[in-house]
Amino acid sequence: MKHSAYILVLVALLGATSCKDNAFFKTESPSAMDVTVFTSPTQTEQVIAGVYALFAEQNSYRSRLGGPWVAMNTDIENYSTSSSSALPDYATYALTSEGDSNGDLIAVKKHPWAYLTMAIERVNICIDGMEEFSDLTNKHFQYLYGEALALRAFLYLEMIKLWGDVPAQFHAMDVNDEMSIYPSKVDRNIIFEQLRGDLRKAAEMMPPSNECPGVAIHTVERMNRQFAWGLLARMDLMYAGKALRPYQMVPGSGYHVDFNVDANKRIELLNEVIEACEAVMDIDGVNIGGKLKANYEDVFRAICGSIHTYDATETLWEIPFADNIRGQWLNRMGAYTDKTAFGHLIHTTGSSKSNGKVVIPPFFAYEFDAKDTRKWVTVNPYKWTYDAKNNQKIDSALSTTESILYQIPQDANKFTLGKYRFEWITFDMQGDDDGINIPIMRYSDILLMYAEAAIGSVCEVTPTRALKYDPATIFNTVRERAGLPAIALTMENIQKERAFEFCGEQIRKYDLMRWGIFAKTLKEAQDKYYYFTKMRTDTTIIDFSGTPYEGRINDKMYVKFERNDDFASDNSKTFRITDIYGLAYDEMGTPEGWDETNHSGWRRAEIYIGGSEGSKVPVIEVGDGAGQMCVYRPSMEDKLEARQYWPLFSVILSSNHNLYNDYDY
Repeated sequence: MKHSAYILVLVALLGATSCKDNAFFKTESPSAMDVTVFTSPTQTEQVIAGVYALFAEQNSYRSRLGGPWVAMNTDIENYSTSSSSALPDYATYALTSEGDSNGDLIAVKKHPWAYLTMAIERVNICIDGMEEFSDLTNKHFQYLYGEALALRAFLYLEMIKLWGDVPAQFHAMDVNDEMSIYPSKVDRNIIFEQLRGDLRKAAEMMPPSNECPGVAIHTVERMNRQFAWGLLARMDLMYAGKALRPYQMVPGSGYHVDFNVDANKRIELLNEVIEACEAVMDIDGVNIGGKLKANYEDVFRAICGSIHTYDATETLWEIPFADNIRGQWLNRMGAYTDKTAFGHLIHTTGSSKSNGKVVIPPFFAYEFDAKDTRKWVTVNPYKWTYDAKNNQKIDSALSTTESILYQIPQDANKFTLGKYRFEWITFDMQGDDDGINIPIMRYSDILLMYAEAAIGSVCEVTPTRALKYDPATIFNTVRERAGLPAIALTMENIQKERAFEFCGEQIRKYDLMRWGIFAKTLKEAQDKYYYFTKMRTDTTIIDFSGTPYEGRINDKMYVKFERNDDFASDNSKTFRITDIYGLAYDEMGTPEGWDETNHSGWRRAEIYIGGSEGSKVPVIEVGDGAGQMCVYRPSMEDKLEARQYWPLFSVILSSNHNLYNDYDY
């Protein structure tokens, strides 16, 4: 138990900032001289707000922890940059302890490690204060205590995903204890065990979303019982799985990829995953049209449309940001939109753009079943633009000088993530900060985790807990929502399904890590890129002969347009793409009705080559130079297994002499 005076002095530092324009963040800040801070639910809630406030900082979740820096690249999503810039170190597994050449991750005093550890310290103060002063028989205090425990668990899991073994601090810092001020790393299993108890307690203390107190009721912007159980399931699958680990917790130890725990412990953890997922399904049901939304696109329309009501969304918890004020999730993760088009799109009058930092490799676009309704939500092979350059290609009836708002096919190296789109936002966005919330967990993840745990995941053991739901049915419910037939429940099929379901949602990298197939999968993906670099002649397209794609991939893409001015905010003539042919396996040749004189409404696009006649080149060139693409920097291939985690940066090491790097950093 910490000294109450120390707790109360620090509380004054926590309540002074806020990051969300709602009632939760408008309560009065507690005073440093007020010893009743943790006897008042209102003031305790403001202390919780001090934790949320840190999410809005630049090198926290506003950008660096809430964008493509964290979980790219994988076999299904890659980082993109402009054609004039080389891929940065953090996007190619080439970080060093000095950070990255762009300086994006190690700004002095403002870097991800600092924000995560600061948030943990703030939540520790809150937990200690409530344990000492609050009436934990009061339902409002019970909720706040559970939320604080779940927040700390979320923050620690973020640190473990990024760095592996990290210090364990489960009480507010003791200024009289050197190891509290300069903590060393501990075996992550110690942290996992603490968090298991914390999350079970959080699920007990917090009610379901529709019973949460005050402004926390019915909103995915605050934590709830369902999220606590879901986070426990996610952590337990990580804990029961494989990981890159040092042989010993000492500087310079060797490392290996192996299970975190023995077989008996893995069974215990799988049983807990099943229990946790069943607890969520018992509350939210398992039918399509309930918490699992019937339309996959609507899941992301709700996120972009700032719909936060729990029952109206598929998310269990989202990191909250204020619309148009703070946060760059759509800006970084969204489908590419030119500056020319931004001011013409519906509900937008400012001048900005989507950076389109997440691109979908063309080879993954082909992996989707042609009937999968998730495909064209996930893969965005075009961009919005506004000009008169291509209007004759869009509609021959248009004048050659009339500017129009339209979507135009992109080259195969510029297929951006389509889950977050400017045309789906419902407010007037003026600058680069869109304020779209960051979705942390969706309900479909609960269903797929349940199915995975039920068959033992990659754990080489079988869970012993009796099942309340049929795991094959649960698994195929996710496929049914995507318009696909039922298939066998196998680990291979689960791994594929999670790729199709969660592409671009910062999940895949950590799935590959816990399955123990990280380096293998990334190397296979890198090899696939090379298939898109071969030219026949300067005047013809990519040669797929002698590759797994021979006879299955079209050398062109065809699209159809329709006019729909509803997308424009200023009555511009607007044309959007409605049909795509040639981006699915075995869609060869030309679409039905096409000939060179009668296109039947189709337009053709060369997506694999660029340049003018006499100097055509493949648009995909593998490497880390300007305009090139790769899953990882080719020079890092021999070190790839050891680069699953970020290094501890020099700015971190210089502030704590008890920390050190592993994995040959």
